[in-house]
Amino acid sequence: MNILLVYTLFLAHAWMISASTLGNHGSSAEVVNELRAKLEELEMNQKSLQDEVSQLREQTRAIGISTDQSRTKRDAAQPLPGTGEHGCIPGTNGCPVSVTPFSVGSSCILCPTGPRGYPGPVGSPGRDGRDGRDAVAIVTADEGVGAGGIPPLTGGPTQYGGPPRNTTGAVYVRWGHSECPAKSALIYTGVTAGPTHGDTGSGANQLCLPAAGPIYDEPVAGVGTSRASLYGVEYQIDTFPARNDRLWHDVPCAVCKAPSRFAHLVVPGRNECPSNEWTLEYGGYLMAERSHTSHRRSMYICVDREMQTVDRAHGNAGTRGLLNLVEGRCSGTGGGIPCGPYINGYELTCAVCTQ
Repeated sequence: MNILLVYTLFLAHAWMISASTLGNHGSSAEVVNELRAKLEELEMNQKSLQDEVSQLREQTRAIGISTDQSRTKRDAAQPLPGTGEHGCIPGTNGCPVSVTPFSVGSSCILCPTGPRGYPGPVGSPGRDGRDGRDAVAIVTADEGVGAGGIPPLTGGPTQYGGPPRNTTGAVYVRWGHSECPAKSALIYTGVTAGPTHGDTGSGANQLCLPAAGPIYDEPVAGVGTSRASLYGVEYQIDTFPARNDRLWHDVPCAVCKAPSRFAHLVVPGRNECPSNEWTLEYGGYLMAERSHTSHRRSMYICVDREMQTVDRAHGNAGTRGLLNLVEGRCSGTGGGIPCGPYINGYELTCAVCTQ
């Protein structure tokens, strides 16, 4: 406690006592004695406070020494992160950790990283972005480069064009027609070909052979016995009044490209597309080889509803493939397609759509 403050309080207290005592007793000796008693009491209180302050200082000093000793022991026994052998925090990226690998079954735990694996398959392309405002020049590998191997800027800032994607359009075959729809471009026109209806070998799919003819590469003259065979394909329609006149006529085809659309979908059972997001290229009938013990399986294809023909003589039964209409076989107890939406014996339609 500040001595000046104590002295001031003492004088104030003494004056109050003096005034009170003189007023009551009028004896100066009694006042002096009482003041001396109060002074002794204040001195004792001051000494007691000084002793308490000394004890607090000793305790604070002892705590500081204990903390320094604990820090010294920890630094000696276990270095803090970042002060070890490698100067980094163990377990963080790029900082090694001393461990012992061990095996659990056929798996190695905490083993070193193995060689890099093969790259995964390319993901599906993302959706088209929104239209931009300014033109951007895309520099390809066929164009020249400037100083230091940097492609020159032409017409605007050069930007990365992203991963490769289909920018040429969807390609499809229009079976039963020699031309493409107005919304698509003709790649070539041709005739439909495949195995004969009784072949046990050869292919199972139909092909659109170019009408312009083949390009051979070192052919061998003569008919070989160890070869697959390819024949023309004809319509076999004799119980469908709207198309009976196509019976035994060859089937034309056309290979088409939808320039601004990149996906191609064949919808069996419906002659329209799933939604307005798709473009209908053509609708028609689902066709394949007939179901018969003397006929072999073939691919189902969507034939244009016009069923155009190729003007030429009919083939004989052993030298042709056949296309028949496809009927649904439904069953209410399983084993067939569901009855209700599908009617047993009805010819199925189809659609070819692009997006």
